Amino acid sequence: MAQKSWHLDRRTFLRGTGVAVALPWLESMGRAADVPKERPKRVCAVYFANGVSLPPEKHEDHEKWHWFPLGEGRDYRFTQTLSPLEPFRDDLSVLGGLSHPKGRKLVGHATGDIFITGGDVRGSQYRNTISLDQYAASIIGRTTRVPSLVLSSNGGVGYKTRTATISYDQAGEAIPAESAPRQVFDRLFASEEGASLAEKRRKLRQDRRVVDLVLEQSKSLRLKLGKNDREKLDEYLGSVQEIEDRIDRTEAWLGRQRPDVDVSDVDLQADQQAPENYLRTMYDLMYLAFQTDTTRAATFLVSQEDGKGVSDKFPQLALGLGGHHGLSHGTGKDKGYERWAQYDQFLAKQFAHFLDRLKTSREGDGNLLDHTVALYGSATSTTHNARNYPLVLAGGSGLGLKHGAYHRFTEHTPCSNLFVTMLDRLGVPVERFADSTGEMSELT
Repeated sequence: MAQKSWHLDRRTFLRGTGVAVALPWLESMGRAADVPKERPKRVCAVYFANGVSLPPEKHEDHEKWHWFPLGEGRDYRFTQTLSPLEPFRDDLSVLGGLSHPKGRKLVGHATGDIFITGGDVRGSQYRNTISLDQYAASIIGRTTRVPSLVLSSNGGVGYKTRTATISYDQAGEAIPAESAPRQVFDRLFASEEGASLAEKRRKLRQDRRVVDLVLEQSKSLRLKLGKNDREKLDEYLGSVQEIEDRIDRTEAWLGRQRPDVDVSDVDLQADQQAPENYLRTMYDLMYLAFQTDTTRAATFLVSQEDGKGVSDKFPQLALGLGGHHGLSHGTGKDKGYERWAQYDQFLAKQFAHFLDRLKTSREGDGNLLDHTVALYGSATSTTHNARNYPLVLAGGSGLGLKHGAYHRFTEHTPCSNLFVTMLDRLGVPVERFADSTGEMSELT
């Protein structure tokens, strides 16, 4: 088929820029016949704290406000809680019964730390492991300007067992999350100003020399240490190596033009005092990062466990319902389940906004959601019950995921089996992740 004169040859364009990076799909790249076989594969995980409202079966609110759908398989019915997701029924799967075996005996508020790691943070020997997004980013994020985007409403890392981030590096150390929309946007898209390129490169070379010196000196130091100290040193050196990788990436992207994005409908001044506007803005930033292929891995912690941080005020600020942690403990009061579920519905509505942006954004002969795998949920069912995680897996139909059903698993299936399935669809080689025992054939 002859190429029209106004069509861009995407591969030639990439060679011409000297950057092995996928660009957003443009109309001038042509129709399906012109679409390259490989399209960017993306992954994100969204976490909310304190579990969900689950009125007992005989309770009057069960059929209206129970978070999990009624029925099973493809014939399930959403209650009002997840009704905002109805337009995306064919693009998602609701998952019940899953949990991390090492987290089942934890008090529920400690499980946010292991939501996408499956690590072991029991007792005094807190030893978390790499998170799903970071593992995926090590492969699918190699060619993007930002290897992964780590966001949360509260920002920072919080503290152990009450994390303010769900992303952990290869040493199991928490990765600080960003919470200010303007700062996130500037890191992703703002043009480089200030020092000249030569000065920036000189500063990076200095930083690299420091890292190289640390790595070199560690070789002789390691020979003098016992087993436990060597393990601690290795964890530290893993973090140092990540710093060196970031320096290399920063230098490689110096001087390269950032994407020009339309933010006319994105409120970069949004703050946590107006939760709906704030949450949508954070979702919009993840969408723009994916749409421009600035990153292919993202996480967003909507709320922190145990009533920590400004995110606990979201139900009151948005709906006049009180604090999130208080709602999760108030089910014994009049309309307690309904009040809690109204906030669950509010959160589902914001996630639906994100899915809508992905699905209505064209990419080749499909849309962004086709090649984006999005996990949404919590690591407790009710406040302190670290079992039966409420989970929604959306997107990835172009990667081989099959949706449209509510799957109910038993505790014989560890939650990490879901992660192995996601990684496999993303083309990330993995035999096991945490305590996984295999893949989930139900989703493929």
